[in-house]
Amino acid sequence: MPRNTALLNALHTTTGGGLIYLQGVLPELARDERVAWQLLVTPATLAKLNVPSTIKVRLAPTLGFGVSHLWEQLVLPVLAHVWGCRIVLSNANYGPLLAPRASVILHTTPRAAVAWHGWFWKLYWALLRGLTRLCIWRAPVYFSVAQHIVADYAPPARAARVPLAPPAIDHTAIAAMQVQAQPRDPNLVIAVGDFYPQKNYPLLLQAFAKLRATMPHARLMIVGRPVQATVRDEVMRLARELDIHGGLTLVPGLPHTQLLKALALAGVYCSTSSAEAFNMPVLEAMACGTPVVVLDTPFQREVAGEDATMAAVLVKPEGDVAAGLAIAMLGLLATPSLAGLMSRRGLERAQQFTWAATARTLNDGLAKVLRLG
Repeated sequence: MPRNTALLNALHTTTGGGLIYLQGVLPELARDERVAWQLLVTPATLAKLNVPSTIKVRLAPTLGFGVSHLWEQLVLPVLAHVWGCRIVLSNANYGPLLAPRASVILHTTPRAAVAWHGWFWKLYWALLRGLTRLCIWRAPVYFSVAQHIVADYAPPARAARVPLAPPAIDHTAIAAMQVQAQPRDPNLVIAVGDFYPQKNYPLLLQAFAKLRATMPHARLMIVGRPVQATVRDEVMRLARELDIHGGLTLVPGLPHTQLLKALALAGVYCSTSSAEAFNMPVLEAMACGTPVVVLDTPFQREVAGEDATMAAVLVKPEGDVAAGLAIAMLGLLATPSLAGLMSRRGLERAQQFTWAATARTLNDGLAKVLRLG
């Protein structure tokens, strides 16, 4: 067994952004010979992945939510020792505390908790914060997909030194699909994200209603699984109340390739999220050449850029925000020259995010720990 064997724990990776992150980073991790990787996944997750042949796959049992967490904390540390792993990196905020050199990748911000209600969710977010802080206290190294998340958990003195390993884009795959060359629908606004409270879809509908008052043929497509049916039902109720249901299409998730094609078809991408770790759909929209409108918040700026590199139209989250969003969307839909400028800026910004750079950050961090260990 190589001295530098590492286990990538993907027990919590099932769907969505975590799965895209895992698939994007695996081939690049495998190319670096300093670390010999093993991958722990459930059979269901493995079926959705293309794992390089140089990465040894370890299958985790399919268990319920509570039992799987107990298995991770009590059994996985023993297995990691048996498998000869000198370090365990979890693709989540928390992992097995007793595993060899247990490390994590921060993917979730507790700021999303503000939009969630009920005692169960208060307990959930409190446990997430607690487990995350325990894990980063225990970790010899940990990573984050965005800078703003680190301040949620780490002391300021340490936060500045946390390596950033953000999600990225497979630029070769997008180029092969030729999505940037397809004609855009100048009446189509698109948003992507599962139905969670922090997605702030009621604000998006209010903005779309104002846009539709000026552009009667405007249409809005929201792509996302109805994870919380009550949030989806509220969107449908509000659409009827605002009399925009005829221009609204809800798509309950798409395969990633089809999602990219849908993004490239739209005239504008709009995000009204109140909290995100890393807003991956914004990056994907920019990579497809779709002009983007977002709220002016730190987590959106981490994706869209700052000042001269700004690749999105920012709307201040104050005053009549819905009207501001509607004006921004109308400006892009009705002004081809402005849309073209933002499209070019988005493409340039997206080029800065590569899976090779993300994997290099992870491998560099782990290699440093392994040399010192």
